[in-house]
Amino acid sequence: MDFKKTGIPQYSINDPFRKFQESLENVTTIGFGSIRGYLVLDGNNYLIGVDQNEITGEVACVEVASLFHGDTFEGIDLTNMSAESFAQELAKIGSTPVVEIDNVWWPKERMAFYVYKNTPRTVCWWGNTTDIEIQEIFSQRQEDFPA
Repeated sequence: MDFKKTGIPQYSINDPFRKFQESLENVTTIGFGSIRGYLVLDGNNYLIGVDQNEITGEVACVEVASLFHGDTFEGIDLTNMSAESFAQELAKIGSTPVVEIDNVWWPKERMAFYVYKNTPRTVCWWGNTTDIEIQEIFSQRQEDFPA
């Protein structure tokens, strides 16, 4: 599966929370406004997490929490790539990401990736996150926040 900046095929970060509730398989509710369920794409059963903003009711984030061999993001191979190498590839197609040991944050694109053992393992799209909320996320690392 080639994931895109715009989201999961047939889904958008701007879709209503209810769409995810009704279309994912084996949905489990985790606390207020957080669900996990499965979505079959290209024959693979992806674990999807969706969080709802408890104030606005909008989708706060959508995460593909399981990736498979051969998956790509905007054409970038997601196998055997360190956080630093992956961030370099992302910078070629967008703004400069912020790299931590096991995370690549892509604030301007409203995305994040978890990297484990030199392999990106998750892709996460943020909803209508304001610049102030993003700055709060990085309040401990403000010097690394791209202008």
